[in-house]
Amino acid sequence: MSAPLPRVAIVTTGGTIDSLGVDRLDLAAYLETGVRLEPGELVAGIAPELAAVARATEVPFRRLRAHALTDEDLADLVALVRGLLDRDEADGVVVTHGTNTLEETAWLLHLVVPGDAPVVLTGGMRPASALSADGPLNVVNAVRVAAASSARGLGALVLLDDTIHGARDATKADTMRVSAFRDGAGGPLGWVDGDGRVVLAHRPARGSTLRGEFANVDLRTLPRVDIVVSHQGADATHVDAAVAAGARGIVSAGTGAGYPTPLEVQALGRAAAAGVTVVQATRVDAGRVPAVPALAAAGFVGSDDLRPWKARILLRLALGAGIREREAMQALFDA
Repeated sequence: MSAPLPRVAIVTTGGTIDSLGVDRLDLAAYLETGVRLEPGELVAGIAPELAAVARATEVPFRRLRAHALTDEDLADLVALVRGLLDRDEADGVVVTHGTNTLEETAWLLHLVVPGDAPVVLTGGMRPASALSADGPLNVVNAVRVAAASSARGLGALVLLDDTIHGARDATKADTMRVSAFRDGAGGPLGWVDGDGRVVLAHRPARGSTLRGEFANVDLRTLPRVDIVVSHQGADATHVDAAVAAGARGIVSAGTGAGYPTPLEVQALGRAAAAGVTVVQATRVDAGRVPAVPALAAAGFVGSDDLRPWKARILLRLALGAGIREREAMQALFDA
């Protein structure tokens, strides 16, 4: 007798993947209709295919656009995913999610969900009503990854367009293409090929030691952390506004290898002197912000190559865990 198929819970949160446009060629304005698939319709439409690869069960979550998710929504989603795994109700979890902030949720789940079970986030770049919609196959392939023994111990993963990305490096790099997601210098982790085989080319080195590191942090009481993006002529306004709003941390998305304007540097220095943790990142799509001596002298933390929005998540969790000392914070970002 063959072994039973792995159990995979599919948590549905909405997004483009279950949205409906006015016709099959509406690939841009579909969100304006406000119309979605009926609850359960997405998973029901691929039930035969899912049954061939796993014992899949849909676990509904409130359906929201990715850019509308709040801290409360994310805390509830994390609690749901962790509960499924803690109660041994699933061998892996798939989360369907809007692509706009999918990478942020993936990184959060990577940092706060302990254990080896795969957690795979997927979505769609084309609505469910589109000619050649990509969402259904993305879900099937995400379930394949969540059910694969080779995906265990990798933390949270992202699966779109047959490609497997690690949570730390995955980023949305195109607003329209089905191949919208890219990785850092290491490239994708692998693929789901046309024959259904999950092919992992390598395991992620960066961020692996942080998997589940902040499982005990209360996500409902995280401190405020703001991102300030630099540009020519930027002054102290946004930095000072973040401090006035109560930010306990600021991620500075500087130019080049992490360079804000002189007026921003002065404002960030005042913020650091007042006890605000400053992480220096870059607005550039790729490359590191090294922890050069001037950064350490100012009391700032270098983000390495972690994107600003992911640096914000790591900084919030670290502050929530009580980490304040600069060297300890730098070690987290270096990891």
